[in-house]
Amino acid sequence: MSKFNALINLTRINKPIGIFLLLWPTLSGLWLASEGIPNIKIFIIFILGTILMRSAGCVANDLADRNLDSFVKRTENRPITSGLVSPQNAIILLLLLLILSFLLVIQLNYLTICISFFAVLFSLTYPFSKRFFTIPQLYLGVTFGFGILMAFSAVQNKIPLEALILFIANIFWAFSYDSHYAISDMEDDKKLNIYSAPLTFNNQIILMITLSYFLMFLNLFIIGILKEFTISYYILLILAIVISMYGCFKSRHMEPYENFKAFLRNNYVGVMIFAGFLSQI
Repeated sequence: MSKFNALINLTRINKPIGIFLLLWPTLSGLWLASEGIPNIKIFIIFILGTILMRSAGCVANDLADRNLDSFVKRTENRPITSGLVSPQNAIILLLLLLILSFLLVIQLNYLTICISFFAVLFSLTYPFSKRFFTIPQLYLGVTFGFGILMAFSAVQNKIPLEALILFIANIFWAFSYDSHYAISDMEDDKKLNIYSAPLTFNNQIILMITLSYFLMFLNLFIIGILKEFTISYYILLILAIVISMYGCFKSRHMEPYENFKAFLRNNYVGVMIFAGFLSQI
Protein backbone atom coordinates (compact mmCIF):
# COMPACT_ATOMS: atom_id res chain seq x y z
CA MET A 1 0.00 0.00 0.00
CA SER A 2 1.34 3.45 -0.93
CA LYS A 3 1.84 6.18 1.64
CA PHE A 4 -0.96 8.20 0.04
CA ASN A 5 -3.41 5.30 0.28
CA ALA A 6 -2.39 4.74 3.88
CA LEU A 7 -3.20 8.37 4.69
CA ILE A 8 -6.55 8.04 2.92
CA ASN A 9 -7.32 4.97 5.01
CA LEU A 10 -6.28 6.85 8.13
CA THR A 11 -8.81 9.62 7.48
CA ARG A 12 -11.48 7.04 6.38
CA ILE A 13 -12.47 9.26 3.45
CA ASN A 14 -12.74 6.00 1.52
CA LYS A 15 -15.42 4.89 4.02
CA PRO A 16 -17.83 7.85 3.95
CA ILE A 17 -20.57 6.42 6.20
CA GLY A 18 -19.13 8.41 9.12
CA ILE A 19 -19.21 11.60 7.05
CA PHE A 20 -22.86 11.00 6.17
CA LEU A 21 -23.88 10.29 9.78
CA LEU A 22 -22.28 13.60 10.76
CA LEU A 23 -23.49 15.48 7.70
CA TRP A 24 -27.24 14.71 7.73
CA PRO A 25 -27.97 16.21 11.18
CA THR A 26 -25.70 19.16 10.41
CA LEU A 27 -27.55 19.90 7.17
CA SER A 28 -30.87 19.36 8.93
CA GLY A 29 -29.83 22.00 11.45
CA LEU A 30 -28.70 24.32 8.68
CA TRP A 31 -32.03 24.04 6.82
CA LEU A 32 -34.05 24.37 10.00
CA ALA A 33 -32.07 27.43 11.10
CA SER A 34 -32.36 29.03 7.66
CA GLU A 35 -36.06 28.20 7.37
CA GLY A 36 -35.35 27.26 3.78
CA ILE A 37 -32.36 27.15 1.46
CA PRO A 38 -29.26 28.35 3.37
CA ASN A 39 -26.67 30.85 2.24
CA ILE A 40 -24.46 29.10 -0.34
CA LYS A 41 -21.20 30.19 1.34
CA ILE A 42 -22.32 28.86 4.72
CA PHE A 43 -23.55 25.67 3.04
CA ILE A 44 -20.15 25.02 1.42
CA ILE A 45 -18.29 25.81 4.65
CA PHE A 46 -20.35 23.27 6.56
CA ILE A 47 -19.94 20.59 3.89
CA LEU A 48 -16.16 20.99 3.83
CA GLY A 49 -15.96 21.41 7.60
CA THR A 50 -17.86 18.18 8.17
CA ILE A 51 -15.47 16.24 5.92
CA LEU A 52 -12.39 17.78 7.52
CA MET A 53 -13.51 17.32 11.13
CA ARG A 54 -14.68 13.75 10.60
CA SER A 55 -11.29 12.99 9.03
CA ALA A 56 -9.51 14.69 11.93
CA GLY A 57 -11.58 12.67 14.38
CA CYS A 58 -10.56 9.42 12.68
CA VAL A 59 -6.87 10.35 12.84
CA ALA A 60 -7.21 11.32 16.51
CA ASN A 61 -9.02 8.03 17.20
CA ASP A 62 -6.27 5.93 15.62
CA LEU A 63 -3.57 7.86 17.47
CA ALA A 64 -5.36 7.31 20.78
CA ASP A 65 -5.98 3.61 20.06
CA ARG A 66 -2.66 2.73 18.42
CA ASN A 67 -1.71 0.49 21.35
CA LEU A 68 -5.14 -1.18 21.45
CA ASP A 69 -5.93 -1.71 17.76
CA SER A 70 -3.36 -4.49 17.35
CA PHE A 71 -5.37 -6.65 19.77
CA VAL A 72 -8.61 -6.33 17.76
CA LYS A 73 -8.96 -8.28 14.51
CA ARG A 74 -11.10 -5.58 12.87
CA THR A 75 -8.52 -2.85 13.54
CA GLU A 76 -5.16 -4.65 13.58
CA ASN A 77 -4.30 -3.48 10.05
CA ARG A 78 -5.06 0.20 10.54
CA PRO A 79 -2.30 2.45 9.15
CA ILE A 80 -0.67 3.51 12.43
CA THR A 81 -0.91 0.10 14.11
CA SER A 82 0.49 -1.67 11.05
CA GLY A 83 3.36 0.82 10.77
CA LEU A 84 2.35 2.26 7.40
CA VAL A 85 1.96 5.71 8.96
CA SER A 86 4.12 6.86 11.87
CA PRO A 87 2.50 8.57 14.89
CA GLN A 88 4.54 11.67 14.06
CA ASN A 89 3.15 11.86 10.52
CA ALA A 90 -0.36 11.21 11.85
CA ILE A 91 0.00 14.15 14.24
CA ILE A 92 1.14 16.39 11.37
CA LEU A 93 -1.89 15.30 9.33
CA LEU A 94 -4.19 15.92 12.30
CA LEU A 95 -2.82 19.44 12.77
CA LEU A 96 -3.20 20.16 9.05
CA LEU A 97 -6.85 19.06 9.11
CA LEU A 98 -7.52 21.19 12.20
CA ILE A 99 -5.86 24.24 10.62
CA LEU A 100 -7.92 23.86 7.44
CA SER A 101 -11.06 23.52 9.58
CA PHE A 102 -10.16 26.68 11.49
CA LEU A 103 -9.63 28.59 8.22
CA LEU A 104 -13.21 27.70 7.36
CA VAL A 105 -14.79 28.55 10.70
CA ILE A 106 -13.12 31.97 11.03
CA GLN A 107 -15.24 33.08 8.07
CA LEU A 108 -18.29 32.72 10.32
CA ASN A 109 -19.45 34.82 13.29
CA TYR A 110 -17.91 35.03 16.75
CA LEU A 111 -20.42 32.73 18.46
CA THR A 112 -19.79 29.99 15.90
CA ILE A 113 -16.03 30.31 16.35
CA CYS A 114 -16.44 29.94 20.12
CA ILE A 115 -18.62 26.84 19.74
CA SER A 116 -16.08 25.37 17.31
CA PHE A 117 -13.46 25.20 20.10
CA PHE A 118 -15.80 23.00 22.14
CA ALA A 119 -16.42 20.90 19.04
CA VAL A 120 -12.69 20.32 18.61
CA LEU A 121 -12.27 19.56 22.31
CA PHE A 122 -14.94 16.85 22.19
CA SER A 123 -13.60 15.48 18.91
CA LEU A 124 -10.11 15.07 20.34
CA THR A 125 -11.26 13.62 23.66
CA TYR A 126 -13.95 11.29 22.34
CA PRO A 127 -11.42 8.51 21.52
CA PHE A 128 -10.49 8.38 25.21
CA SER A 129 -14.09 8.34 26.47
CA LYS A 130 -14.36 4.55 26.31
CA ARG A 131 -11.65 4.38 28.95
CA PHE A 132 -13.58 6.32 31.59
CA PHE A 133 -17.25 6.60 30.50
CA THR A 134 -19.49 3.54 30.60
CA ILE A 135 -21.64 4.77 27.69
CA PRO A 136 -19.20 6.41 25.21
CA GLN A 137 -21.94 6.36 22.57
CA LEU A 138 -23.58 9.29 24.36
CA TYR A 139 -20.27 11.16 24.25
CA LEU A 140 -20.19 10.54 20.51
CA GLY A 141 -23.71 11.96 20.21
CA VAL A 142 -22.64 15.20 21.85
CA THR A 143 -19.52 15.32 19.67
CA PHE A 144 -21.48 14.77 16.45
CA GLY A 145 -24.11 17.32 17.50
CA PHE A 146 -21.91 20.40 17.49
CA GLY A 147 -22.53 20.81 13.76
CA ILE A 148 -26.19 21.46 14.60
CA LEU A 149 -25.36 24.14 17.18
CA MET A 150 -22.83 25.75 14.86
CA ALA A 151 -25.36 25.78 12.01
CA PHE A 152 -27.83 27.74 14.12
CA SER A 153 -25.19 30.10 15.48
CA ALA A 154 -23.85 30.76 11.96
CA VAL A 155 -27.31 31.54 10.56
CA GLN A 156 -29.13 33.11 13.53
CA ASN A 157 -26.24 34.11 15.83
CA LYS A 158 -28.08 32.32 18.68
CA ILE A 159 -29.07 28.85 19.88
CA PRO A 160 -32.90 28.70 19.99
CA LEU A 161 -35.03 25.97 21.55
CA GLU A 162 -35.41 23.97 18.34
CA ALA A 163 -31.61 23.80 18.03
CA LEU A 164 -31.33 22.24 21.48
CA ILE A 165 -34.14 19.77 20.73
CA LEU A 166 -32.44 18.70 17.48
CA PHE A 167 -29.12 18.45 19.35
CA ILE A 168 -30.72 16.14 21.95
CA ALA A 169 -32.35 14.06 19.19
CA ASN A 170 -28.94 13.58 17.62
CA ILE A 171 -27.47 12.31 20.91
CA PHE A 172 -30.11 9.58 21.01
CA TRP A 173 -29.56 8.78 17.35
CA ALA A 174 -25.79 8.40 17.78
CA PHE A 175 -26.36 6.15 20.80
CA SER A 176 -28.56 3.91 18.65
CA TYR A 177 -26.42 3.53 15.55
CA ASP A 178 -23.08 3.40 17.35
CA SER A 179 -24.43 0.77 19.76
CA HIS A 180 -25.33 -1.36 16.73
CA TYR A 181 -21.76 -0.89 15.53
CA ALA A 182 -20.20 -1.63 18.93
CA ILE A 183 -21.95 -4.99 19.33
CA SER A 184 -19.42 -6.54 16.94
CA ASP A 185 -16.57 -5.47 19.25
CA MET A 186 -18.07 -6.65 22.54
CA GLU A 187 -15.67 -9.55 23.16
CA ASP A 188 -12.58 -7.54 22.21
CA ASP A 189 -13.71 -4.56 24.32
CA LYS A 190 -14.23 -6.87 27.30
CA LYS A 191 -10.69 -8.26 26.97
CA LEU A 192 -9.21 -4.78 26.67
CA ASN A 193 -11.22 -3.53 29.66
CA ILE A 194 -12.78 -0.62 27.78
CA TYR A 195 -16.39 0.51 27.93
CA SER A 196 -19.27 0.47 25.47
CA ALA A 197 -23.06 0.62 25.67
CA PRO A 198 -23.41 -3.07 24.66
CA LEU A 199 -21.15 -4.09 27.53
CA THR A 200 -22.98 -1.80 29.95
CA PHE A 201 -26.48 -3.01 29.03
CA ASN A 202 -25.55 -6.54 27.86
CA ASN A 203 -28.64 -8.48 26.74
CA GLN A 204 -30.81 -5.38 27.12
CA ILE A 205 -28.87 -3.37 24.54
CA ILE A 206 -31.34 -3.86 21.63
CA LEU A 207 -34.13 -2.72 23.93
CA MET A 208 -32.05 0.34 24.87
CA ILE A 209 -31.35 1.05 21.19
CA THR A 210 -35.07 0.87 20.44
CA LEU A 211 -35.86 3.17 23.36
CA SER A 212 -33.19 5.61 22.19
CA TYR A 213 -34.70 5.69 18.71
CA PHE A 214 -38.09 6.41 20.30
CA LEU A 215 -36.66 9.39 22.20
CA MET A 216 -34.93 10.62 19.07
CA PHE A 217 -38.12 10.58 17.00
CA LEU A 218 -40.11 12.06 19.87
CA ASN A 219 -37.84 15.10 19.79
CA LEU A 220 -38.15 15.33 16.01
CA PHE A 221 -41.95 15.22 16.25
CA ILE A 222 -41.80 18.00 18.86
CA ILE A 223 -39.82 20.14 16.40
CA GLY A 224 -42.47 19.52 13.76
CA ILE A 225 -45.22 20.60 16.14
CA LEU A 226 -43.35 23.71 17.29
CA LYS A 227 -42.60 24.79 13.71
CA GLU A 228 -46.05 23.79 12.43
CA PHE A 229 -44.62 21.56 9.71
CA THR A 230 -46.82 19.97 7.06
CA ILE A 231 -47.77 16.31 6.73
CA SER A 232 -44.84 15.55 4.40
CA TYR A 233 -42.42 16.00 7.31
CA TYR A 234 -44.23 13.40 9.41
CA ILE A 235 -44.51 10.94 6.52
CA LEU A 236 -40.76 11.05 6.01
CA LEU A 237 -40.20 10.64 9.75
CA ILE A 238 -42.42 7.56 9.69
CA LEU A 239 -40.29 6.11 6.86
CA ALA A 240 -37.20 6.74 8.99
CA ILE A 241 -38.89 4.98 11.92
CA VAL A 242 -39.65 1.93 9.74
CA ILE A 243 -35.99 1.70 8.67
CA SER A 244 -34.81 2.04 12.28
CA MET A 245 -37.21 -0.54 13.67
CA TYR A 246 -36.42 -2.98 10.87
CA GLY A 247 -32.76 -2.77 11.91
CA CYS A 248 -33.67 -3.39 15.55
CA PHE A 249 -35.80 -6.40 14.59
CA LYS A 250 -33.13 -7.95 12.35
CA SER A 251 -30.42 -7.44 14.98
CA ARG A 252 -32.49 -8.62 17.95
CA HIS A 253 -30.29 -11.71 18.45
CA MET A 254 -27.19 -9.46 18.72
CA GLU A 255 -25.53 -11.11 15.74
CA PRO A 256 -22.58 -8.86 14.72
CA TYR A 257 -23.23 -8.94 10.96
CA GLU A 258 -26.90 -7.97 11.31
CA ASN A 259 -26.00 -5.18 13.71
CA PHE A 260 -23.41 -3.83 11.30
CA LYS A 261 -26.04 -3.81 8.54
CA ALA A 262 -28.42 -2.01 10.93
CA PHE A 263 -25.66 0.55 11.56
CA LEU A 264 -25.23 1.15 7.82
CA ARG A 265 -28.99 1.59 7.32
CA ASN A 266 -28.82 4.66 9.52
CA ASN A 267 -27.52 6.54 6.51
CA TYR A 268 -31.04 6.16 5.05
CA VAL A 269 -32.54 7.20 8.38
CA GLY A 270 -30.52 10.41 8.17
CA VAL A 271 -31.53 10.94 4.54
CA MET A 272 -35.24 10.60 5.41
CA ILE A 273 -34.96 13.06 8.31
CA PHE A 274 -33.07 15.59 6.21
CA ALA A 275 -35.62 15.15 3.42
CA GLY A 276 -38.28 15.96 6.01
CA PHE A 277 -36.69 19.35 6.64
CA LEU A 278 -36.18 19.87 2.89
CA SER A 279 -39.90 19.23 2.35
CA GLN A 280 -40.74 22.35 4.36
CA ILE A 281 -39.06 24.80 1.97
